[in-house]
Amino acid sequence: MAHYALLHDQAIPSQDVTMEMNGMMMKASLVSHILFLSIFTFTSLLLLPQIQCADKDKPLAPSLYTEEIYKELEGLTITLTRNIKEDLGFCIKDVNKDWEEAFDFKGKLDFVDACVKQKGDFRDRMCTTAEIRYYFQSFFLQQGTSASYVKPNINCNLTSWGSGCEPGWSCSAAERIDLKNDIKDIPSRIDDCQPCCEGFFCPQGLTCMITCPLGSYCPLAKLNPITGVCDPYSYQIPAGETNHTCGSADIWSGVVNNSNIFCSPGSYCPSPTSKVSCDKGY
Repeated sequence: MAHYALLHDQAIPSQDVTMEMNGMMMKASLVSHILFLSIFTFTSLLLLPQIQCADKDKPLAPSLYTEEIYKELEGLTITLTRNIKEDLGFCIKDVNKDWEEAFDFKGKLDFVDACVKQKGDFRDRMCTTAEIRYYFQSFFLQQGTSASYVKPNINCNLTSWGSGCEPGWSCSAAERIDLKNDIKDIPSRIDDCQPCCEGFFCPQGLTCMITCPLGSYCPLAKLNPITGVCDPYSYQIPAGETNHTCGSADIWSGVVNNSNIFCSPGSYCPSPTSKVSCDKGY
């Protein structure tokens, strides 16, 4: 194991050993976040009901389009599950049971139905494995510091920064994305940029949506005219962009130890868009 690399002939000051160990622990934690968020995003979508995705002006209904997505996501889930078992199998007793307890949205999918109805191209706005991994690798390289930025990429960089790169926003992909493949490269995704749906979070520096986990509350943000902040989150709209509005959540709290997307004390959240006050005595 990596920890044994510290045991060599040269004496290392105890402070250095402690710092090295802390760094390894932070990296292990981030690896865990990467893999679990990857699998929950796509495996939770496998539980979606049969819904109409092609036309946002028609009622939701079963479609071959959705069945096709199921097949793609099923293949992707197998890949991500294998990743988890390979990298973290030594410390996870039952991978499938763990993600089901945390990310089983069955019967709680109103927020997904609403997003499909609103966007129409819902499928083309969801993050691929490449984008999710890239998101967490950016934090990986920051060595667990309080910084929370995504490295420049094909869609968001020094020469190209569309509205979809802003926190809480996403764009649609120009070409069809095959989600069943373990995609290695971030796809071009700069078309029809809009605020992300409630129940999803969209990081600054990426142009795609990721499902908020169970136990979170991710409503659409509202601009606070006094502070200029998009409440209940912590980001602001870009200066001078009069047509830009607040979007959805922009961060997954497990990454930077920020609890602003999780249910507030005294309430519970049966879905990422529903918050209910606890009964007296609970």
